[in-house]
Amino acid sequence: MWVGKFETSKSNNALDNSFNAMGVQIKPNVVSYRNIQVGNAFYTSYAYKREMNSHMMKNSEWGSVAYLQHSKYGSNISIRLNNNSNYLTGYASVNEPTCGYTNDNRDCNKYGTTSDITVPYNTETGYLASTTGNITGIYDMSGGAWEYVMGVMTDSNGKPLSGRNASNHSGFIGSFGEGGSLASGYSWPEEKYYDKYNYGTSPSDYTRGHLGDGTVEMGPFKSIIYANNQTRQISSWYADNAYFVYTATPWVKRGGEYITGSETGMFASGYDVGSVVTNSGFRVVLVP
Repeated sequence: MWVGKFETSKSNNALDNSFNAMGVQIKPNVVSYRNIQVGNAFYTSYAYKREMNSHMMKNSEWGSVAYLQHSKYGSNISIRLNNNSNYLTGYASVNEPTCGYTNDNRDCNKYGTTSDITVPYNTETGYLASTTGNITGIYDMSGGAWEYVMGVMTDSNGKPLSGRNASNHSGFIGSFGEGGSLASGYSWPEEKYYDKYNYGTSPSDYTRGHLGDGTVEMGPFKSIIYANNQTRQISSWYADNAYFVYTATPWVKRGGEYITGSETGMFASGYDVGSVVTNSGFRVVLVP
């Protein structure tokens, strides 16, 4: 398996919600490709290098990379987050955040674009954002943009959900978590290209996770309340963000965003509706 070294980007930086592999690239120091439905992201990835079985990263494939990083073959530390607020790929926080999500710029949770806050991949500090602790590893697995992965909850009949409702969905044909369905859109690919999770109505029902994908085995989980009265769910692994798919948000996202401080990480998991989201991109995988 070859995993994109950086979050996916486009040569013209166009954040268009379309199925178009033209200009897709895997490069450092460029703006990551966001604002795209899961369906468009999947088929863009699928068409990228078809002769090498390219596809959008699955949740289980994310888990494989996470565990490899967290072993003697990787850096085996909490990798440094990409806190570049312009969503530039390959960047690393100058200081490790320690205060969790605060939505401000305190010293322990800074984000921005200047060199006193964030530095590129090919620097001594930049190496700390790599899965191997050096320049040969994979970047942007912590922070940058949230990354949609091909992991989706099924309906009560075992069929993958398209999204939340008619306004918030992936573009794949299927039912919505809040009722109704999408009758015209993308056909689902072969099941080998996505992970399915059993139907559930709670974002804290982690028992529906699959061992090995870096979700259910991250427990015990707990909710914490910060000074700004925001409640967050975190896991016992580095106190990373921990939410699971349910009816309102059936699509899995991983890694966290540049703004989420210490809750960002390799083992951070989240959820979304599958539609265009400003802070969410994707990653390409090849399995020749």
